[in-house]
Amino acid sequence: MIPIELCTVSDTQEGEVAPATVAGGWTPTPLEPPGPLSLYLWKTDPEFRGGTPPVRRTILRDAILSITVRVEAELRGVKWHRKKVLEQLAAQQTSAVSPPMDTPELDTGLCAIFGYQKVCVDEANKKVEFFPADPRTWSTELPVWGATTGSRAVLHRPGEEPVGRDLAQWLCDRERDGWKIHWPVSDGTLEEIKKKMLARGTGVGPGLDKPKKADYAAAWGRAEAIQHLGKF
Repeated sequence: MIPIELCTVSDTQEGEVAPATVAGGWTPTPLEPPGPLSLYLWKTDPEFRGGTPPVRRTILRDAILSITVRVEAELRGVKWHRKKVLEQLAAQQTSAVSPPMDTPELDTGLCAIFGYQKVCVDEANKKVEFFPADPRTWSTELPVWGATTGSRAVLHRPGEEPVGRDLAQWLCDRERDGWKIHWPVSDGTLEEIKKKMLARGTGVGPGLDKPKKADYAAAWGRAEAIQHLGKF
């Protein structure tokens, strides 16, 4: 069993004045302690959400121990990098620094275990990532939560409305502002993809005189994702 020492130094500055909004009008609420597990607890555990930092650290410590057991029991098969999930889960606690900001395996694992979907916004670098990574597979029956990079803050629309609402439009607006969205790439042969795009009237975008298969696959994956997210 890995000893649990929780963070006593944080970079979230909870309690201080946070930016009023991020791009597109979403509102950030800093998390203390930070991290993807804290995001889940903030969304689901009233005691954690309303607790003092010491209370939250105790709840987080207990959650890390219980989720370690669930990861080992539930995340089985070649698609899961359980070793990385467990390493990133253990790193949600440390006595010296805040937890690491890049935890894709843990983010994906928590989404699978607890049944939610996540939009991760990196405003400094103008990037958006999804967990699970392919939003075409997202379920309208599961909640969509937003967070900044490393889950340093929870993101929500005004009035704490869910970020899943009008998400497709929000993402398209970010693209027009020069953001990079981590869209999925479509599978299939070039001919199959072209046929689908022609039926939909979808192009590969401007600036490509001789688009390759990768360009068509990226364009169609984006189009499929936008169409699916429009159902939320």
